Amino acid sequence: PSSAASLIMSSMSPSVVVVAGTAVAVGLPLLAPVAASTSLTLLKAITTAAFGVNVAAVSVPGRIDEEMARQMASDRSKGESQSLAQGDGPSTGSRLASRRRSLVMPSGWAFAIWGPIYLGEAALAALLWLPAADHAVAAVIPQLAAPWIAANLFQSLWCASFRPSYEAGWRKHVSTCMLAGTALCLSQVHGAVCSTDVALYAIPLTMHFGWTTAATLVNLNGSVSAEAKTSNRALVGLGHASAVSAAALGVGLTLARSSPTYGLTVAWALAACADSMAKRIDAGDADEGLRAGGRVQKVLCQVGAVSCLLVAGRELLLS
Repeated sequence: PSSAASLIMSSMSPSVVVVAGTAVAVGLPLLAPVAASTSLTLLKAITTAAFGVNVAAVSVPGRIDEEMARQMASDRSKGESQSLAQGDGPSTGSRLASRRRSLVMPSGWAFAIWGPIYLGEAALAALLWLPAADHAVAAVIPQLAAPWIAANLFQSLWCASFRPSYEAGWRKHVSTCMLAGTALCLSQVHGAVCSTDVALYAIPLTMHFGWTTAATLVNLNGSVSAEAKTSNRALVGLGHASAVSAAALGVGLTLARSSPTYGLTVAWALAACADSMAKRIDAGDADEGLRAGGRVQKVLCQVGAVSCLLVAGRELLLS
């Protein structure tokens, strides 16, 4: 299965991924009414298969984030710090070097969240097939099946597009679009379950939604910073706007949907970005304007993380 997934990934050109992503987006509204009238057993099978496709796609090596993680770990082992200067430091000429000007880059520890997300979703998928499965969980499957299937397909397409072969020109932005599609579909999933009796079961789905919300902004800033012609002023503006947007979404949706898990997840992401920025501000020989923007960025991420944490705590107390 891994070899088959690798072969499929390598054969997907940017045009194919864009067409496939467009088809998923266009087909989602059409799939929803079909799901509502489909047998529960078939829906369980299709949603489980979609999750399996996602897991297979994520397991295929060679994504840009994996290369960057290896480079960062290697630099840390040598006692060398990353900076905000493009092409500066030990990883000059690498993917990490081309994206290091980004003001939205979380510390490596933040990505540990993928473990509980996927383990929780796997447990939830297994729960659906147990004879004694909670009837309340089964009851919401028709409402969440279509966006959940689409979210898994979008994330699989992100895995195909977040690769070195997509780093030239417009191709580098394809992965951002696929990740944004994932987050939007997971928002629909979250909306279908957050106010029901199965909200506790759906904690992994909520974490997934919160993390992809933040990851979309990380991906956007990274792809824009990889453009050599992008000015530092533009990157600072985009970074600040991203931090404020993440905080606003974290606070707003946590309150609107009474979802402390979402707020806690966005707080985790913002805290990781603040931690990374604190380490990178004074390292290397970055432009002073970018360094000043980094100092403001650190504060914005810290304030955003605390704000999300506070509203999440409020919702936990009320619940």
